[in-house]
Formats: sequence, structure tokens, C-alpha cells
Amino acid sequence: MNDLHLSSFVISLAYAIVCKAKAEKVNTNRVFVGLNVDCRSRLDPPLPPTYFGNCIGGRLAVAETKGLLGEDGIVVAVQSLSNALETLKDGVLSGAENWSSLLHDGLHDGKFMSAAGTPRFEVYGNDFGWGKPKKVEMVSIDRTGAFCFSDSSNGDGVEIGLVSNKESMDTFASLFLQGLA
Repeated sequence: MNDLHLSSFVISLAYAIVCKAKAEKVNTNRVFVGLNVDCRSRLDPPLPPTYFGNCIGGRLAVAETKGLLGEDGIVVAVQSLSNALETLKDGVLSGAENWSSLLHDGLHDGKFMSAAGTPRFEVYGNDFGWGKPKKVEMVSIDRTGAFCFSDSSNGDGVEIGLVSNKESMDTFASLFLQGLA
């Protein structure tokens, strides 16, 4: 087993994955979680901080559904996410030649989830001349089903966005709050 990657993003995402898997009563053998990775500083040589544009790669975390739904579900999710992030040590573009086929051919026997955004992006710190935003939403998650992650507006937490049907959302919210109590 690799070292665990214990960041607010990984812990928050692991918790959200477990709550969503339980709320949606996932019954596939595995759960796949797609992660976006900012490649700019990880390239050799890195892109300059003034680079304006997309430079995003991906990683795929895989976990056994039975483990996620069990008593140690968050630990299973953290291990899965950590294993995926550990592969960044091989280079951010390592395995890129297989990403398309993996997404096309390799996800048929599992539930796919994904995370959009990251608390490190600090969306509430952006000011394009109109002042800093009061609320940030990623509107595409209603189509993609992704979790949206960002820093919080007051800077001391993480915001998690999710779109789902009412029954699943009510169950997710209940599970999420129970685990925080």
C-alpha cells in the first residue's frame, strides 16, 4: 500500500463518495472516481504561473463497492484516492496514451463518479474587476453528476456541490449530516 494522501480535498471527497454510494444504493462491483489534475506545475519544465489556459490531466481511483459501503468505507475511499494520486510521482502525463481507451472500454462494470474543481483553486479570491464573488456554483454538474469542490467563501473550509434526484439527495444529506455529528 502507498502512503495515504491526507488533504482536505481527499478526506472530503472520500466522505462524499461513501455518502453518495450509500444514497444511490450502488450495486456494481466497483466504483470509479475520475480526478482532474492541474498539470501546469507538474510538467518538466513547468508552465509559467502566467500561463492562461487549460492544462488538465486525469487520474482514476478504483474501489470495491463492498468496501465503500462497509464500516471502513471512508478508509477504503481514501486508500483508493491516495493510490490514484500516488501515480503522479511517475509523471503527470504517465499513462496518458491509455486514458481514452480506459474511459471508453474500462468502466462498464462499475459506477462512475467524478470530482470537478479543487479547494486549492481559491475561486472566492478571484476578482475580475467586479469584486470577489459571493457564491460560486459549477453549473455543469447537473449534466455530469460530478461533485464540485471549491474553497469556502470565508476561506476556512471546503464547499461541496452535488446535483441528484430528490430521494437520493435527501438520503445523501441525511447520511452526510449523520457522519458529521
